Amino acid sequence: MKTASLLDQIGAFVSAQLSACGDELAYHNLNHTLSVVENALQLADYYQLTDPDRFVVLAASWFHDLGYMNGGPAGHEQRGALIFHQFASSLAIEGDLIARVMGCILATTLPQRPTNLLESIVCDADLYHFGTSEFAEKDALMREETSHRLATDIAALSWLAGSAKLLRSHQFCTPYCQGKLAGQKQENLLQLEARMKAASETNQ
Repeated sequence: MKTASLLDQIGAFVSAQLSACGDELAYHNLNHTLSVVENALQLADYYQLTDPDRFVVLAASWFHDLGYMNGGPAGHEQRGALIFHQFASSLAIEGDLIARVMGCILATTLPQRPTNLLESIVCDADLYHFGTSEFAEKDALMREETSHRLATDIAALSWLAGSAKLLRSHQFCTPYCQGKLAGQKQENLLQLEARMKAASETNQ
């Protein structure tokens, strides 16, 4: 079966699954997945990937967070990889492609440790917003989702500190994203630190 046709089926399946989820997934929803797929397409074009390699990164991008449908953050990558394996097996996708897609999904586990270009592309596609002006908005959605899951309102200072720690520890994996996004990521960190200072002064 042509990879384009397979990707159409994958997109339809994942979109249907995520469209059925409730408001509890304020961040890890269809909008996020569509953004990751778009980012992966950009990187796939830049690196001029072959059709099989494009299939790997795009399929992984579609499935990388589907594990949130049946559980919390812990182990969601493994669950997403398993869901892909089950889905792909029903379509008789080649075993090598299945294994490589699963490897890309698992590589997005934090801290990210990709071992090849395709895994690096999916990792950067997932956290691309760390280096864009959309970071604050998406970070707020993540806070909303986490607060809902924990059934508690997370204090602003605590959340901002965690987000700043995450940005400091993160490194983009591909040279493309390192060059394109590092400057805005540093600006996002400076904005977080300014907001932390303001929140700290408010709490005094």
